[in-house]
Amino acid sequence: MFNFDWDSLLYRIIAFVIAFSIHEWAHAFVAYKLGDNTAKNEGRLTLNPISHVEPIGMLMILFGPFGWARPVPVNMFHFRGNRRLGMVFVAIAGPLTNLILAFLFLQAGWYLATTDVMNTWPAWAATLVSNTITWSFAINVALFVFNLLPVAPLDGSKIFRYILPRRFDSFFERMEPYGMFVLLLLIFIPGLGSIVLYQPYEWVQNALFSLMR
Repeated sequence: MFNFDWDSLLYRIIAFVIAFSIHEWAHAFVAYKLGDNTAKNEGRLTLNPISHVEPIGMLMILFGPFGWARPVPVNMFHFRGNRRLGMVFVAIAGPLTNLILAFLFLQAGWYLATTDVMNTWPAWAATLVSNTITWSFAINVALFVFNLLPVAPLDGSKIFRYILPRRFDSFFERMEPYGMFVLLLLIFIPGLGSIVLYQPYEWVQNALFSLMR
């Protein structure tokens, strides 16, 4: 999983920047629409990747399709209406956006592959666009699957926490300090990541492919 794949580095960086910028913007946008100006006031209600980049997370993209952005600050006490449901909407906005992006990039790749659009392009431009689309599809599917894991600080943890009754809050609070350790186990233990990450990735990928038939 981890290797210095220099040949694909440029495409992965472009794809990852697009994916995490829109992902984090989606969190900020939904929170803003629900009445929370925290992200907006901190300059996070933007598609500018500079506002969302996290240095270590960005560096990790050197090792493969893996990395992360700076989490968007959200204050649920500013939400109108049901605050717990509001947190679910905010949390799911990021992964859902990645799923939509994956489908759009898949459509774009299919369109370019079945038309003569790129025949008149310079070879370098056709290669850049084609590979960026391919990696954008893969990275957005991966971010969708990865972020839905019910492990802090991922979005899935927030979704599960605020869907469940309040009596489970203490469980999620106790588990939160161990979240990064659990994620490292998923990444580095052979076989575990395959079950938890790669199989769901293939399911989602195949489901999107089936929509194109």
